[in-house]
Amino acid sequence: MSDLAPISLFDLPHDEARRLLSGGAPVYLFVNPVEYHGPHLPLHNDRLIAHGLARDVARALAARRGWPMIVAEDLELGVEPTPGPGSRPTPFAEAREQIRGACRALVELGAKAVVLMTFHGAPLHAMALEAGVEECEALGARAVQPFNVILRELVHLDDPSPYAEAVAGIADPRERARVLAALPTDFHGGFFETSLTLHYAPASVSPRLHDLPDCPPPVPVPAIALAARAAKAAGREALARELGFAAVGKGWLAGKPFLGYTSAPRYASPEAGAVFARILVKRYLPVVEAVLDGRARSPEPILRWVAWMGHAMR
Repeated sequence: MSDLAPISLFDLPHDEARRLLSGGAPVYLFVNPVEYHGPHLPLHNDRLIAHGLARDVARALAARRGWPMIVAEDLELGVEPTPGPGSRPTPFAEAREQIRGACRALVELGAKAVVLMTFHGAPLHAMALEAGVEECEALGARAVQPFNVILRELVHLDDPSPYAEAVAGIADPRERARVLAALPTDFHGGFFETSLTLHYAPASVSPRLHDLPDCPPPVPVPAIALAARAAKAAGREALARELGFAAVGKGWLAGKPFLGYTSAPRYASPEAGAVFARILVKRYLPVVEAVLDGRARSPEPILRWVAWMGHAMR
């Protein structure tokens, strides 16, 4: 099934599109921003990785269930993209309504299941995608946003040793240990994401990659870090972890100079990307199958309180 060819749903005659969807195969709906990822990666980086992961998931499902890979057009939007030249932000309310509308149209066309694919980790972006999941459910279809699994794992990643194989190609043992230890805060354009891009879309990565300076470790925002400690003291462990993650993320955005990437992308490699891709697909598959079989619901977004607070952390 390595040669599984995506079928563009909207390029088919209408009656053929409806017939194809009647078989129950999911539709992959891609929702990714135009976003700065540093000077070495493309503005469509999240889309490229999301498509690569979707192909891997679809191949596995084709082998297990005989399903074709049916794709809808990309929604080129993203809430709170990283600032930088070319980034194009979409307001939360607008993104939510566009995603709802796209999901509603797919279900009206006959889709019984939708897989919403993104690689953009902003909390409000995940909440906008959750609105699409809810729209599908309200109309009697199943929907899953599997990237939430990875975001939740990142928030809770105390021990990055399961990813040690990904850093095995770094010759210097001290640097290898440093890059591995930094994985819990390597959330944008760094070793992790750049390696995935080298695996899925190597031609899109700048040859100047290996000349990039490392990003200094982010300094957590004191007020949010204090709130995290207070939550932990109150026994709110999950909230404490999310606040701690938010403190680091906001600290990274406030760094001077702002590089637009985390960690050490100069060490990225396609071999490391292949390791990360294999692990991500292994996380995605059981979640996607459980939701599509009706045995589970799509995983919850992290940091849901960001929406409730009305952007108070900006």
